[in-house]
Amino acid sequence: MDTIGQRIRYARKLSNLTISDVSKMTGLSPGNLSELENDKFAPSAHSLIAFRKAFHVHIDWILTGNPPIYLEECDKIQEEQPPYLTQQEKKLLEAFWSLDEEKKRDILGYINVVMNLSKKDE
Repeated sequence: MDTIGQRIRYARKLSNLTISDVSKMTGLSPGNLSELENDKFAPSAHSLIAFRKAFHVHIDWILTGNPPIYLEECDKIQEEQPPYLTQQEKKLLEAFWSLDEEKKRDILGYINVVMNLSKKDE
């Protein structure tokens, strides 16, 4: 991938998102997104920040192609979560994100069981 547009398209496809999905997430029009992916013009700072949030990739990677591609999980927590999360809640999310997919499913299953039990108690 030699160009910014190719990297934007690559990140979008890795995220399993359509141009329409990205348009809704970023506020950029589908036409602008298509033009960016086809290197018709360079992305603005606003667009780069929107892509960072949508694809969880480093802006530096979009611009240069230099690794790493993906943001660290702790960067995602700071960027995505509402500011009212407590430190304990942030630690819980960090721990959850560090698990493999099977353990994440186990934890979510446990949470569902606890939630169902507490609904029965109400």
